[in-house]
Amino acid sequence: MTIVTKNPLAEAELLFRRRRWAQLIKLLEPVEAIFHENVRFLFLLGAAYLQAEDIGAAYGCLRRGRQLDFRNVPVMASLAAVHVRRGESDKAIQLYIEILEREPKNVPARRGLDYLRRHANDFENHDSSSANRLMKRLYPVAPARAGRFLWLLAALALGGLLAVAGHVAWQQFKQAKNRRPEIAAIWLSAAEVAEPVGSPGSYRLVLVAADALAVFEKAKNLFQAYRDEAALVEINRLLNSNASPAIKAKATLLRSHARDPSFLSLPDRFNLAEVAAQPYLYEGVAVAWKGLPANIRNSDTALGFDFLVGYQEARQLEGIVEVQVPFAASISEGQALELLAVVRPKAPPLAGFYLECVAIHPLLP
Repeated sequence: MTIVTKNPLAEAELLFRRRRWAQLIKLLEPVEAIFHENVRFLFLLGAAYLQAEDIGAAYGCLRRGRQLDFRNVPVMASLAAVHVRRGESDKAIQLYIEILEREPKNVPARRGLDYLRRHANDFENHDSSSANRLMKRLYPVAPARAGRFLWLLAALALGGLLAVAGHVAWQQFKQAKNRRPEIAAIWLSAAEVAEPVGSPGSYRLVLVAADALAVFEKAKNLFQAYRDEAALVEINRLLNSNASPAIKAKATLLRSHARDPSFLSLPDRFNLAEVAAQPYLYEGVAVAWKGLPANIRNSDTALGFDFLVGYQEARQLEGIVEVQVPFAASISEGQALELLAVVRPKAPPLAGFYLECVAIHPLLP
């Protein structure tokens, strides 16, 4: 029988902060039977195993922690790092995306997605020293304590103004470098600014002159910020309004420069309620929704199904949407999925919309 004379978790937290991985494993392994239902224990031991490159043991601990608390962000980020180490990029991406849905500014998740984006084709080379060094930046560590670096902060204060000036200059350089010239090149002439409204025929939205110009500039700014899906909503707002034919033509030109959507480049995520309320605003806009497939229709030339949005955990159904898959895929009913898909209007006289699938990610059980 294992006798615990003092709280091992308190000592484990200290070892974790000091990055004493071998000592942490030695401390926690003998009491695993006692704390096997404790999520923090599983995280600390799993993190130590991961740092020690015992990937199988790390996976066992972190997967158990995820089963006990599927919302625990440190466990999710560490498990994602395990998947990266095992070359399972799709599973890692799914976890990082789930983290960012809860914490949009989460640094480990953003760092992980950035690593996968930059090294998507390098998984065969994970045994190289350079790949291992970069990958280990994804492993969980405790943040450094500020008190240990007061001397460094004092030294940096002497050059503070220079550092701030350099940072501002670097940010301006990056913004100039990342600017999308194809978007900046599309602008309204003086004549188009003078008469921004006046479209003939029928339209869903009525905009005053100032609003039409503001919507056009907002769409450009969103494109420049790489928020293409939000920009497309504003483009659709113009195309469904009384904006002048010239402005609509420029809006259509802007639309042609939208990037292909991916799970990694979707900062604006619109929900089913938003799309269902005004589907014409979301035509051609990508969404990422979770749920369950039902009524699967599979033929030699097409795959379709009804998607139970929000029902991936069989708790709350947000709605049912028809999905068409224009590529070969294998899915089964009852398998929780996350879909990346584009909103398409149904052909008249049918009302509403369907989803044209772009990518499918199975969710972890």
